[in-house]
Amino acid sequence: MPNKTPPLNKVVIVGVGLIGGSLGAAWRAASFAAHIIGIETNPAAAEQALQLGLVDEISTTVPADAELIAICTPSHLVAEQVEALASLQIPMFDVGSVKAPIIETLLAGGGVSPFFVPSHPIAGSDRSGPDAADADLFAGATTVLTPLVSTDNKALQQVESAWRACGSEVTRLAPKAHDEMLAVTSHLPHLLAYVFMQQVDPEHLKYSGGGFRDFTRIAAANPELWWRILCMNREQVLDAAEQFAAHLQSFTSALENNDEVTGLAALRAAASRRNQLDD
Repeated sequence: MPNKTPPLNKVVIVGVGLIGGSLGAAWRAASFAAHIIGIETNPAAAEQALQLGLVDEISTTVPADAELIAICTPSHLVAEQVEALASLQIPMFDVGSVKAPIIETLLAGGGVSPFFVPSHPIAGSDRSGPDAADADLFAGATTVLTPLVSTDNKALQQVESAWRACGSEVTRLAPKAHDEMLAVTSHLPHLLAYVFMQQVDPEHLKYSGGGFRDFTRIAAANPELWWRILCMNREQVLDAAEQFAAHLQSFTSALENNDEVTGLAALRAAASRRNQLDD
C-alpha cells in the first residue's frame, strides 16, 4: 500500500507516456499531489493523458512554484532536460535505466545540479504511451536512486517520498554499480530476446506456447528506445554478453558430449536461482 504522504501542491511530469503516465496515476491514487502538470510534445499523447486523468493540465513550461519535477523522457534526452531546468532549483529526478552516462554528460557540461536525483524504477512494460499507464506499475517494485555526494539532502528525501507514495521500495547504488547490475537483469535479457526472434519464422508462431510468449515478450518493446539504451550501457552489456556466451558454450559442449553431470548441474543451478525470485 502506498504511504499516505502529505500531498505536495504542484508537481510536473515531463513526458507523459507509460512511466510518466503511471507516475501521475499513482500519485493521484495516493493523494501525493494536489495538482499534476504534464509537459508532452506529442499532441495526441498530451490529449490522451488529459482524457485519462493522468494529469490535470498540459503545459509547455515548468512553473516556478512547482515543488517536484519528474523527467520521464528516454535516457538519452535526460541530461539536456536536467541542464535546461537546473536554474529553477526544484527537486527533480529521471527514470532512465542507465545512470553513469547521464551523470558523465552533465559533469562534462555545466555540472550536475544538486537538486537532480538520478532514479530508476525497475518496472515497465513492452507497451508504451499514456493508454498503457498503470497506477500499480511501481507497487512492490524496486526503485534505485544513485545520488552523488553533491546531491541536496532535502531533494533526495523529496524524491524518496515520491517513489514511496507509488508503493515502490527505494534503495541506493553507485551509478556504475547500477549500470552493471541492470546490464545483467534488464539490458542483456532484452538483447537476447531480440536476437532469438531473428531465428523465428512466421510459420513457427502457431506452434508457440506460454514458454515462448514469456521468453519473447520483451522483444516487442520499442526497438529505437532499446537500441539507445544498449548503446548507452555498451561496455557493461558487452561484458554481460561475454559471460553469457561462455555459459552457453559450456552447456552446448555438455550437450554435444552427452555430459549429463555437467548439463544437469547447470540446469539445476539455474532453476534454483530462478526459484529464489518467487521466494
